[in-house]
Amino acid sequence: MKIRLLMSKLLAAFMMLSMLLVPGNIVHADAYKVVTLGGDLTESQKSDMLKYFNVNKDEANVIQVNIDEEKKYLGDTASSSQIGTKSISCAYVEPTSSGGLNVSTHNIYWVNSNMIKNALITAGIKNANVKAAAPFNVSGTAALTGILKGFENSSNGTKIDEDKKKVANDELVTTGEIGDKIGKDKAAGLMNDIKTEVIKDKPKDSDEVKKIVENVTNNYNVNLGSDDINKITDLMNKINGLNLSFSDLKGQLNSVTDKLKNVMTSDEAQGFFTKLMNSIKSFFSSLF
Repeated sequence: MKIRLLMSKLLAAFMMLSMLLVPGNIVHADAYKVVTLGGDLTESQKSDMLKYFNVNKDEANVIQVNIDEEKKYLGDTASSSQIGTKSISCAYVEPTSSGGLNVSTHNIYWVNSNMIKNALITAGIKNANVKAAAPFNVSGTAALTGILKGFENSSNGTKIDEDKKKVANDELVTTGEIGDKIGKDKAAGLMNDIKTEVIKDKPKDSDEVKKIVENVTNNYNVNLGSDDINKITDLMNKINGLNLSFSDLKGQLNSVTDKLKNVMTSDEAQGFFTKLMNSIKSFFSSLF
């Protein structure tokens, strides 16, 4: 009896081992991670980016993004100079079951992590660790294309609605353009607050959307022209057309608001302190 029991256990163990060793069934512990690489990078640059993301080709699903894919989602929003002629931006995507969106950037100068986070919320992404990077300084305009492709190619990835992809990319570019005038974090906060009101109130027409845009902009006390207001309004009309659920997104939207308020308050305090110290230095300099 003992021999039979031992043989049964050995057979079960052998079968399990066989399943794991069959090539088609190899499962890597980090297989749910995805890295997207700019298709126009050299092999050396691609290798450097994998090192930066701390993964190798056996630990993650490594895919490429080409310039045609970037133009598909940015062509209606970004200028040809903003898009460029080569696919350079890379991304690391690690979907998680909780913890919200944790976004960081490297060698990305025009968009920042808060802008990307806002766009991901619009696209319907809730929990993930995301890194947008490049081997040298790039604007980051096309980073979102690779990030969203990464989500779709993750182990539990599902197809992201095409309209959401386009609107999310539109949001990233529009926020970047507003950021050129009022600062990146302030622009991200402004767009997030406007988006929150639009999703919550579900305005009936473009006029009501524009009122929300103007009211929130006035509360931020920023100097934006009519062209900027119209550009934001056009974007918010698109977001309104996505019929996003405020109850589903409330937590995410509020977390962005709270984080950016802390960042902007800290920046303003630092700016005030710097001005104060400069004034004191100037005062004492004038005495001698």
